[in-house]
Amino acid sequence: MLQRSKARLRHGPEGPHAAGLHRGVPAGERSALIASQAEAEGCTDAAFPGLRFVRVSRPSTCPGLHALGPTLTVVGQGRTTARFSEHEIEYDASRYAVVAREVVFEEAVMEADSTSPYLAMSLEIPPDAIARMLLALADASAEPAADAAMALVSDLDTPIEDAVVRLLRAVRDPVERRIVAPLALEELVFRLLRSEAAAMVRSAVRRDRDADKIQAAMRFLRANVERPLSVEEVARHVAMSPSHFAHRFRAVARVSPMRYLKELRLQHARTLLLSGLRASEVAQRAGYESASHFTRDFKRCFGASPGDYAERLRKL
Repeated sequence: MLQRSKARLRHGPEGPHAAGLHRGVPAGERSALIASQAEAEGCTDAAFPGLRFVRVSRPSTCPGLHALGPTLTVVGQGRTTARFSEHEIEYDASRYAVVAREVVFEEAVMEADSTSPYLAMSLEIPPDAIARMLLALADASAEPAADAAMALVSDLDTPIEDAVVRLLRAVRDPVERRIVAPLALEELVFRLLRSEAAAMVRSAVRRDRDADKIQAAMRFLRANVERPLSVEEVARHVAMSPSHFAHRFRAVARVSPMRYLKELRLQHARTLLLSGLRASEVAQRAGYESASHFTRDFKRCFGASPGDYAERLRKL
């Protein structure tokens, strides 16, 4: 985890207290969709990689929260404040928040009770999804603005609202979760890259002369997630020296190659668990030599043992 440090933050053009300036987009369906999947108090993982739901029934503070990378948060109802060192951002159902990169922060829910709990969804956006969209937009050479911030709050406009709702609808059905939800994620990345958050989202995946090679390395890692890999092998695949590759991968993806591979393996393991495989089989298929090491990493990432986690998600 990162140590606390000063965070550079931005608010949208309406400022930090623009509650109610929602541009006419109804929040009813969004709130209902979040509520239907945030049934338990606290944080609930969805059956879609990187998506979590939150339900809090009284004002409370959660210190030491850890965003692993670019993360979008959309509130269904209630109001919260996220504190980064001595800085903070405030948002509610009329606004969305984006955290650009890995950071530790504190969240304080300010409006919630048992009859009207705080409801929210958070989505970790895969860096390779951002990289692919930048290439599709012919924006591969665009550098983030000099004042790109660590976190941003902006009004939830209709295009982003619609993409969020499409994603929330799709994750409820196993077939749509597999086919439609990835398309909704792509649309959401596209919308964010055409929004006020664009510079900050771009900053999560730095574009430079090595960006194409790093994206090729990401594809190679994803395609070979089930077999042993080393930095040297991946670097050789993209025709880079191991030391230069490791340095440039971290610069572009904001995470080390092996950390990125671990995250891919854990998400792959989650999919395998939901298909009915035993934890020992999943550990082997996910590239782990030790089942106990796999269980430890899985529990640290998802908050439950592989068996308990799979049983819980099958009930969704």
